[in-house]
Amino acid sequence: MAAGNRVFQLKLWKSYYDKGFFNVPVEFDDLAADDGPLTLVLPNGEEIATAITRRANRNGTARVNPKSRLGQWFRENYPLNGTVSVRFDAPRRWRLG
Repeated sequence: MAAGNRVFQLKLWKSYYDKGFFNVPVEFDDLAADDGPLTLVLPNGEEIATAITRRANRNGTARVNPKSRLGQWFRENYPLNGTVSVRFDAPRRWRLG
């Protein structure tokens, strides 16, 4: 399946919600790039420049590094423990919302 057709529902656990980072589920990890830059596109077209790291999790799965704007966006648009869609447009460009 093409990357643009792959979507997962991200549960906004307290740490994700407060700190503005998240881990990619194992079943979607093959769609994420290796360590390096990542662009997150919000529903309003705003882009958040962040990065992927694979060193944060013991199993090597991708983590989106914390950025205060992402946490702020989570809190402005979703409740704690709510869910947000993450769509993989490309390994380094994902859409939220």
